[in-house]
Amino acid sequence: MSYYNKAVKNEPEITAHIKQIAAQLGVEATGLQYRVKSKDSYLIKIRRKYDPSGNQYEVKDILRYTYTDAPEYLVNKTLDALDKHKQLGYNTIEVKNYWLDKLSPYNGINTVLRAPNGQAFEIQYHTTESFNVKNGKMHELYEKQRLIKDTSSKGYIDLDDEMFELSDSMVVPNGIERVKDYG
Repeated sequence: MSYYNKAVKNEPEITAHIKQIAAQLGVEATGLQYRVKSKDSYLIKIRRKYDPSGNQYEVKDILRYTYTDAPEYLVNKTLDALDKHKQLGYNTIEVKNYWLDKLSPYNGINTVLRAPNGQAFEIQYHTTESFNVKNGKMHELYEKQRLIKDTSSKGYIDLDDEMFELSDSMVVPNGIERVKDYG
């Protein structure tokens, strides 16, 4: 729990930074009420990722944030945000552009940054539409699917199909291929 408690202690400084960059870029910092992962969710994730070999697992989304903008601006604002964070000593250590991942129904850009004080945190970049789908119907379907152990079962596949229908209907941000995965 010491890592969790450290993240909670670092949250006000990182949240102030997130809001500052959002204001500079003209993006919305959405869902700030969810910026700190619950202790229960943190413990579940630790248990799920536990490695008996003794290798430590760092939960990088105890602090998590979301920037949203229109599909025509999202890519440029994402790239500008990555540059602004870096200029202020917040280094991006991972980028995953799920808009390009044809095996995932989730659409968004997920990044992990490390603050100057060493704290890792997540920023997701979404269109308003992809954010609403992710937090609405997609999340509901995902939570049902997570409970099914047999990934080849009809129930699992049906839920997957429903999630892909939702994602396939979304407006794809202009120039989305410019955001490359790394980390």
